[in-house]
Order: sequence, then C-alpha cells, then structure tokens
Amino acid sequence: MAQANPGLVRTHLEDGLRAHSEGRLDSARDAYAQALAIAPDHPDALNLLGTAWLQLGDAGQAVGCLERAAQQRHNHPGVLGNLAQAYFALGRYDEAEDAFRQASRLDPRNVYFQMGVANSLGMQGRLAEAENSLRKLAVRFPAEPLVWFNLGNALREQKRLQDALPCYLQALDIDPELFEAHNNLGSVLHALYRFDDAERKYRACIAMAPDYLVARYNLASLLIAVGRFLEAEEICREITRRDPAVARAYSLLSAALGRQGRLREALECSRRVAELAPQDAKIVAIYASMLAEAGAFGRALRGFARALALSPDLISGHQLLGNALLSQGCLADGWLEYGYRPAFSEFRQLNPGLTITQTLPAELEGHPLCVLREQGLGDELFFMRFGPQLSALGARITYYASNKLRSLFERIAWVQRVLDETVPLPERSTVMLAGDLPHALSTGLASSITTPAIAAPDSRQPVFPYHISVFWPSVPPSLLITPLAEQLTAVQSRLAQAGAPPYLGLTWRGGIAPREQGAAWSLYKEIGIESFAQALQDFPGTLIAFQRNPKPGEIEAFSRAVGKEVRDFSDLNENLEGMLAALALADEYVGVSNTNMHLRAAAGRTARVLLPCPAEWRWMAAGASYPG
Repeated sequence: MAQANPGLVRTHLEDGLRAHSEGRLDSARDAYAQALAIAPDHPDALNLLGTAWLQLGDAGQAVGCLERAAQQRHNHPGVLGNLAQAYFALGRYDEAEDAFRQASRLDPRNVYFQMGVANSLGMQGRLAEAENSLRKLAVRFPAEPLVWFNLGNALREQKRLQDALPCYLQALDIDPELFEAHNNLGSVLHALYRFDDAERKYRACIAMAPDYLVARYNLASLLIAVGRFLEAEEICREITRRDPAVARAYSLLSAALGRQGRLREALECSRRVAELAPQDAKIVAIYASMLAEAGAFGRALRGFARALALSPDLISGHQLLGNALLSQGCLADGWLEYGYRPAFSEFRQLNPGLTITQTLPAELEGHPLCVLREQGLGDELFFMRFGPQLSALGARITYYASNKLRSLFERIAWVQRVLDETVPLPERSTVMLAGDLPHALSTGLASSITTPAIAAPDSRQPVFPYHISVFWPSVPPSLLITPLAEQLTAVQSRLAQAGAPPYLGLTWRGGIAPREQGAAWSLYKEIGIESFAQALQDFPGTLIAFQRNPKPGEIEAFSRAVGKEVRDFSDLNENLEGMLAALALADEYVGVSNTNMHLRAAAGRTARVLLPCPAEWRWMAAGASYPG
C-alpha cells in the first residue's frame, strides 16, 4: 500500500504507542489521528485509533475506525476482536457475537474471543447458550478466572444463585484481586439473605477499587435492607460527593432518609433524582409516591400521570399509584391499581397452568368460586371481609385458607367449603385471589389517568381526575368470628392467674425481620421497648405480651422498663383459636400492625394501632380511627 511519507506516519504511531503504554490516552488518540491524516487508510493507525476511542469511552467513534481497519485487514483476529468490543459497548450484541466468532475462528486458542461470544449471547438473552459455552471454556481453560466469573454471571442472570456461588469463589481462588467478582459474589449472597457475608464482599470490592461505585450502591442497598439507615445514608452521601450527577445514589439516599422519618429531606433527594433522570418513568413514579407520602397528593397524581405516560406498562408505577390512592381513601381507583401488586404476578409465575381471573362473572347465582388466600395471615382476614358481598350475589364459595386460620374460616356460614392448599382446585370453578375481591366487587367508578405530554417534571400537568363517592366507597366491616367456648374458658383462667384486670395486650414488633425477608423490609414494624414501656407505666391493670417470637430476655426487659411484670402469652401465636379468645377477652390491645390486629377486629373489639410515618396504605394517610 503506497503511503505519503511513511517515516512520519511511523513516528506518529510510535509516539501514540508510547503515550498509550503510559496511560495518556488523549495524547495517544491525537498521535494516531495525525498518522491517519497523512495515510487515511493505514490499517494499524485505524485499529489503534479505534482502540483509543474505545478506551476513552466513545464506542461510536471507535466502531467507525475499526470497521475501516477490518476492511483493510480481513483476517486479523486482533482487529476483529477490538471491533467486537466496540459493538458490545454500543449494545449491538448480535454484531459483537459475529465479530467475536470470526476472531475466534482465526485464533481458536484465544480464550477472550470465545468469552466474548458467550457474553454476547448472554446479553441477547440467550443465557442457556452462554452457560453452555462458558462451561466448555471452563474445561479447556480451568485456570482463567474470567471464565468462572462470567459463568457465575450467566447463572446469576438465570436466578440460579446457589449454582453461581462456587463459580465466583473459583474465580476469586484463582485471582483474589478480581474486584468485580467480590461485588457479584456479594450480590448473590445478598439475594440469598446472607447479609453479613454479602457486606464483607462489598467492602472487599470497595477496598480494592474505591472508584467502582456499583459496590457502594449495593452496600447501601444492603444496609437499608437490614435497617442500618444511618450507615446507608453516609455511603450514599460519599457517592454523591464523588459524582454529584449520579441519580441512583440520590434514590438510595432518599430511601435511607425516608426510613429514618426524615421525609422532607427524602423528598428533596427524590426531587433531585427526577431532575437528573426526567425521562425515567420508574424514577418519576418514585418521586410521585414521595410527594403523596409528604401530603402533596395533587402533585403526586400529576407525577403518576406523567410516569405512566412515559411507560404505560410500568408495573412498579401502577403499584405505587395504587398505594397512594388507597392511602388517601380513593378506594375504587386504588383497588383497580392494586391488581398490579407483586402477589398476583408472582402467583401467576408459580402457577402458569392455572387460569385465574381478576373480575367476576356477570351472573354469580349458584356459580362456584374458588378464593385463594394470598400474602400473610392478616391479609387473609382483611380481604375476606369482602366475602359476604360474594355470598349475597349467590356465589358458592370455596376458600383455600392457611392451615393456621383454617378452623376459624370453617365457622363462617357464607363459606361453603374451606380447604387447605394441598387439595386440588375443584373443576369448573372461577379462581380468584382474595386481594382482587375489592376491585371485582367495586360499584364505584374508577377514574382514568389523563395522558399528558411528556414534559419536564416541574411543568404544569393536567389535573388527574378521580372519582370519590360517599365514604370513598364505604369499607365492609371486619369478619366476625366467635371464639370457641372452651378457648374462652381456658384463657379466662389463664388471665385470672396472670393478674387483676383490666388486661392490656401488647405487640411491639410485626412482620418478618429485615434480615430474614429481603425485599419486603418495608412491611416490618417495630417500636422500641423503652419508649413503649414509658407510655404504659401508669396502666393500673395487667400487661399481657401477645408478641410473636419474642427475642430471648425481651419480655423481661419490657418488665424492667415498665416497672411491673409483663405476662407472656406469646405461645398463643401458634394457636390462633386461643389468640382469638385472648383478644376477645383483653380489655385493651395496643400494638403495631400485625395479624393480631385483624383477629381483634374479628372478635368484635377495637384496638389502638401504632403506625409508622408514613403508614402502610391499609391504615390510610389520615384520620383518628380506621373504618374496618
């Protein structure tokens, strides 16, 4: 190939290579560009300039140079490998796969080209093919840590977390300094609720690569999940100091602040996230949810309208909208959005062969209807308050109950059959989850969200129209379940032995502890024993602990704090017939939201509910009493 002044071209290339080796990428790029200005089709200059652009983060510029280099050198594996990397960086994974395959055929002993093929397959969603390729590479190249690392990634993406663990461990055994393997191993341990192990891996990654922000995000998320909100806040603030334009850091910071009850600060962080990512529907919906929690309901509804205009099928947006509407008493609208709740989608995924409906047949007289319990025990009791309406419409109801509540539901006259979940579903029955009953039975008009133009978050949006009927509509009263006579007798005797009336039942913790439940940490409620006990010091009667699974020494600590003995009735949580009787007999019951609150209502008694701020949707955003 004829070149103008080849000596000068060579000088520029040598200058570029020297700068490249010293990490001065801008200087290297400029030197390669000078060489190309003299010889526009020089294959080495094109390849080197493309590589420099790729390392500088401009894959678009890199592709242009590398495609021209590949045209000049049809069978050069290095050029094809670089071109494949550029395609991969641009998300053009099918083209990356083809280029990696060509490079691999030319240099079959190069493991990185074959890993590139596998990774390109994975990014196209062909995870089983990627796994198969990587397993073959692990046999051929067992000492290559990146093979094991990428195999772990392929398994993790298939939700095969236990299978991914040994792959990451093998990668780290070969190369303990592979910091991304520490992070990804931490993410798998995190997903398996092995929080202490995950934290160690995240911190190891951060120590090795302080500028690798992904590990800091993951650590902050873990700390929020286990309730260490102040530590999470500190990490998020460190990320924002390193990069003030990182939306995800402000999003996590908002969550950490919100869980500390610092709602104004959390709202400001959420607003900042929406400014940084105004076209991200999920972020816009989260900001709208924060507005609703802060009391700016009208602005929140406009935010939800915008989020769903950006992404009409955004499941999390519908879920957050449903929570906001129900919290404000817009029940007809809220129950419609409640159809997007995780419990419904998870049930469908676990039961793909089962036909399940969220609406009722036009004619229910004599129609068999199977209602399936969902979520927790309290949810069963809460949602089955809508059952009498079904019965009044003539439905023949079969209810699939949890084993702990089955005997209670068997005493409800309008339920024809109560079965446990191991029994096959009756044939020719309409099947519905209990959480869909409110919407299916709703006679109120649900509103539709207007679809505004996609505009900046602070621009004026059309008002979200919503329909409110009298009492939004009225909420059915709780189920009423009469305690068994023998249970009442037994509990009366036990109460008499415990002390003199009046009797005050107590529950200070509800839900599953964050370390045991993963993503559902927001359903966990707890009030400190010291502050709770201080409020009860003047109570004249006997204090009864209805707390489920109290920690060792916890009831004794409560007794010391309150200045009198607290009697332990916690065993009744494993005998809900006995608990129903105890809650019927107790003069007062005070506690966080939990199953026993719903049992107290089923016994026809009122209670005092201790609520976090903001409260869960079912207790609503305002009001001195709850309607059901």
